[in-house]
Amino acid sequence: MAKIDDLRRKMQDMWDSNGFTNRRKRMEEDYDLYTLKPFDAGDGYQSYTSNQPKVVADKIISWMNDSRMIVSAPLSQRTTEKDAGDSKEKYIVGAMNMADDRLVARGMLTVKSQMAAHIVLRGWFAGRAVLNKRKEKTYVDITPFDPLRVVYEQDEDGIVWLAYRTLRSSQSIKQLYKIDIEAPTNSEYDDEFGIPVWDYYDREQHAILIDGQDPKWGKKPLPHGVEDSEGEGVAPVFIGPVGIVPWMQGVNGDLGQSNDYGESIFSSNRNLFEEFNFVMSSTKTLVRRGVRQPYIVESPDGTQTLDTDPWQDGTEVPLPQGTTIKPMPEMKMPADTGTFNSLVSGELQRGGLSNVHMGELPFAISGYAANVVREGSAHTLEPRLKSLSSAFTQIGELLALQYVSNKFGKLTLTGRLNDLTDQFDEEINPEQVEEGGRVRVQFKPNQGLEDPQKIATAQMLREGENPLAPDDWIWENILEVSDTEQFRTAIDAQKANLGDPKVQLMNMITALMKTGDDNKAMIYIDLLMKTVEQEAMTQQMQQAQFAAASTQAAMPPGQQGAPGGGQQPSPDSLGVPGGGGINAQLGPEGAPVQAAPGEAGGPSIEAVLSAIGLSEGPQ
Repeated sequence: MAKIDDLRRKMQDMWDSNGFTNRRKRMEEDYDLYTLKPFDAGDGYQSYTSNQPKVVADKIISWMNDSRMIVSAPLSQRTTEKDAGDSKEKYIVGAMNMADDRLVARGMLTVKSQMAAHIVLRGWFAGRAVLNKRKEKTYVDITPFDPLRVVYEQDEDGIVWLAYRTLRSSQSIKQLYKIDIEAPTNSEYDDEFGIPVWDYYDREQHAILIDGQDPKWGKKPLPHGVEDSEGEGVAPVFIGPVGIVPWMQGVNGDLGQSNDYGESIFSSNRNLFEEFNFVMSSTKTLVRRGVRQPYIVESPDGTQTLDTDPWQDGTEVPLPQGTTIKPMPEMKMPADTGTFNSLVSGELQRGGLSNVHMGELPFAISGYAANVVREGSAHTLEPRLKSLSSAFTQIGELLALQYVSNKFGKLTLTGRLNDLTDQFDEEINPEQVEEGGRVRVQFKPNQGLEDPQKIATAQMLREGENPLAPDDWIWENILEVSDTEQFRTAIDAQKANLGDPKVQLMNMITALMKTGDDNKAMIYIDLLMKTVEQEAMTQQMQQAQFAAASTQAAMPPGQQGAPGGGQQPSPDSLGVPGGGGINAQLGPEGAPVQAAPGEAGGPSIEAVLSAIGLSEGPQ
């Protein structure tokens, strides 16, 4: 067991290091931009604060929350059953749904929503993903950490240890950990703001340390039991940066470089916001001075002032003899102000989102031009979706490693793999998860099918005797279909529903029965029964003709064509007494002898539906 003072010193030293200090400073400044910290233009000047940082960040977060999650687990070499991959995918989706339900019940946002906000505003993601037991009941705990409050150490194999530092009141600590503790006298924090609480994870143990005046264990170091397939310990936490640029070390070391690795959405415009606010504040100041124009009071001794505001409606200003009021010359904005403002605004759009993304079109543009402008947002959205994918992939692997250890029993999970599959609610065995392949989670922007060029391109690639590309490639790369196998199955099912008239009748009957239109459904049931009987009679006639032809062909040549040799079978010879088939129900003139289904003397609706496979029939 690690000594409490040694563990505290290790975490505190990492917290105080230059790299993490610089990163936290940058994150706090970015959050000030998001919360629209008021811009100060100075005493005597009007101040203007643009809402652009918050609007852009909220737009990107909204896109990320609306993105489609695609979970895949390619099969390992030990199995050829697709069910194993499906079971692992269902486990990952169901486990994440269980974790979301737990967070929502606690009044918190879902994992995806929290991670999207951290990725956009902090430029990093972090958290824990563990299976826990409470009263012999297993639950999934996925808790995102605020990256500003995380310190960690890594090696070539990944995370060596990670600690999450939060501030809690002494009352909260007593309630959670049953510990009475005093705030440290040498700390910058007191009980009004909170006492530091370290949530520590390494490859073997988990511990909670209360960093008060006398440090105590909130939870003593205990083995967490998470291991990889080789039996090596794994810290049940995840972390990662945002961006397309790797870690780069300067000539003089890492000093000042840490805050550039893993950037927020404001990285390109961080300095431009202040320039834009300054220009808008100057404009606001001149507008205000146009409404309350400065004036000069001239008096004999130069000491006269006004006791009232001369610019208010109906104001009377008494003036001593020899005193006059003169407005100062009107001040105007420099001629190049508009040009400078346009340049700053243009750079803000290039570094963030264009006005087209906000629904502002200064003039009519073609669909192609709008798409070109829309694609300009790729540099802001795609790196963040990749980071979200990386986070959920790490979460999926951690949850799978713990489940296959057989320490948590069997879970019954619910969810939906994609838009083409039904909701599942089933028990998933650890053995099924173990047989699946490595987890891969992807998030794709949910742009829908508003772009007709994609559809036209897909059709051109597929049409003709020699298609230019296979269907799977077209669906995945042009139409961005998440699960091409499910997509193909849905298309084949759609073709099957339209292929045979009987299937179409059954679909119409099912739809009418679901809507409660039983009378209309009976019309189609009667038509379906007649169609089935007609086909059965036709098939019987064809079989009888074939049997007769075969019999005649087998006779000696002298007997072929003899009286009675090749006569057609009578209706009674079709294998059904009285003629069989539909003739059994027809009178002399073809009128039905038996009443229609659902009517008096006729078969019941349940019996008819059971006969054609639409219900279980009468009990």
